[in-house]
Amino acid sequence: MVLEAHLQQAMLLKKVVDAMKDLCKDVNFDCSEKGLQVQSMDSSHVALVSLLLRESAFSEFKCDRPTSLGMNVDSLGKILKMCGQNDSLKLLWQNDADIVSFQCESGEDDRIADFELKLMQIESEHMEIPEQHYKVVAKLPSTEFQKICRDLKEFGETMQVKASKEGITFSVQGDMGAGNVMLKPREAEKPEEKVTLTVHEPVSATFALCYLVNFAKAAPLCGTVELGLGPDAPLLVRYNLENADNGHMQ
Repeated sequence: MVLEAHLQQAMLLKKVVDAMKDLCKDVNFDCSEKGLQVQSMDSSHVALVSLLLRESAFSEFKCDRPTSLGMNVDSLGKILKMCGQNDSLKLLWQNDADIVSFQCESGEDDRIADFELKLMQIESEHMEIPEQHYKVVAKLPSTEFQKICRDLKEFGETMQVKASKEGITFSVQGDMGAGNVMLKPREAEKPEEKVTLTVHEPVSATFALCYLVNFAKAAPLCGTVELGLGPDAPLLVRYNLENADNGHMQ
């Protein structure tokens, strides 16, 4: 085996795939001894999906040489749908095979499901994502971000995000009227209920809401979402994969 990866929680990969399947159709999983990585633009080249699933997130991980495995995201989602809440998952790929194998085991080891997925040749160039220094970094509960995006998309197509030391405001104006939601910084016992803002200078920027709704679908990955804003920079939306040690999706 060139690649043998054992994930204690198959759900983690399922959540990752669910989070990107509305944005990306076919992606390359770049495997190396560091783990699995994906970089993919959506079809209209508006959004870039970047995933890092670190080797330390797996209970066992062996990758003999760097390789790219091209997969259809919908098909992968169908396989992972078969995995139960507490199932573990093994990914196996042999040298130059045109399929990748998945083994899904129930927590009690009394049910094992095997799947094979045909690999695809996908053209993709690896982009160097420049290290951005955002003027504003906001951390807020991911479920709250998801609700704001869903609620405001009823009002219009674009969302203005304004951030200052006082708080972060999400605003939409449309034919039927306008909606605004403001979140002020707040402390909480649980980190995933906090709202924190790091503001070097106030920023106001406008984004297409249909993308934000899609980004917000990644909420099950992590209790907290991080937003990076700059006056002329793309919006960064980043989720740790349950915790920062496992990696992140952005």
